[in-house]
Amino acid sequence: MDITKDIIIDALDELPADHLGEVLDFVLFLQQRRQTERKVPQKLLAKTVPAHQLKGLVGLVAWGGDALADTERLYEA
Repeated sequence: MDITKDIIIDALDELPADHLGEVLDFVLFLQQRRQTERKVPQKLLAKTVPAHQLKGLVGLVAWGGDALADTERLYEA
C-alpha cells in the first residue's frame, strides 16, 4: 500500500469520530472536483493567440474613470 495512504489511515484512526464527517465531505468534494475537471471540454479552456493578432484590440477600451465614485453612485441610488 502507498505510504501516503498508510499515513492517512493512521490519522483517521486517531481522529475523533465527530470529525470523520468533515473528512468524508472533503473527500467527496475532491472526487466531485476531479470528475468536473474531466468533463470540461477542451474548447472551453483558455486559448492562447500570438501577440500580433491582438494589435487590433489596442485602443478599444479607454482607461480612466473613478471606480470609487462609480461604486458610491451605485449605493446612493
